[in-house]
Amino acid sequence: MTEPRSGLVVPLMKARVPAEVQLEFPLPPDEEPVREAFAGDLYVTYALEIADEAAPDGRRYEHVARRHCAALGVEPGDLRRLATINLRDRRPDLVLSWYPDVRAVTVTLGDGRTPEGAPRSGGLEAALLLDEGFLDKLAQDVEGDLVVAAPARDVFAASGTGHPDGVDKLRWAVGQIWAEGGAEPVWQVSPSTLLTHELFVRRNGSWDVLPA
Repeated sequence: MTEPRSGLVVPLMKARVPAEVQLEFPLPPDEEPVREAFAGDLYVTYALEIADEAAPDGRRYEHVARRHCAALGVEPGDLRRLATINLRDRRPDLVLSWYPDVRAVTVTLGDGRTPEGAPRSGGLEAALLLDEGFLDKLAQDVEGDLVVAAPARDVFAASGTGHPDGVDKLRWAVGQIWAEGGAEPVWQVSPSTLLTHELFVRRNGSWDVLPA
């Protein structure tokens, strides 16, 4: 049985594009991807994740515009819930790698295992910012409020406000990723996936930018 196309919808975190580099001729309103504000300079958009052997990582993304929602049988307001469920279904492996020196963790999503037994990068780690169930569990492992770095689409690192050294580690990781495109092999960051320098703090289920 063929998977319904609604099962291909995944969330994509994006960063606001500076006005000086926006399209000179914007898309018609019904062709504009559905987008929702998140926090700081991040917003959420949605795409169909389609297998494509010609693509660098074997998959390509087709953005979901409002005109596509009827064909998918999904209301625009339901995309976030659907996409978050699909993300976990399509990325069954979730690995937490705690830093040995501070209370901070890097989370990797995978869509299977390499022959060596390591999880393959899922490429959508930043979208874990939308997974409330996962965030609630992760928040129990740190002191204070949950703090997250998502400097690229395929990077998610976290600590807590009760761990100043952990927060410093997140800032260090962000700096490394933006300076070198991902110096540590676990990140494997492509410059095209870079998002933001900001850290985000979760308080009472809402996100704000953590002051520098």
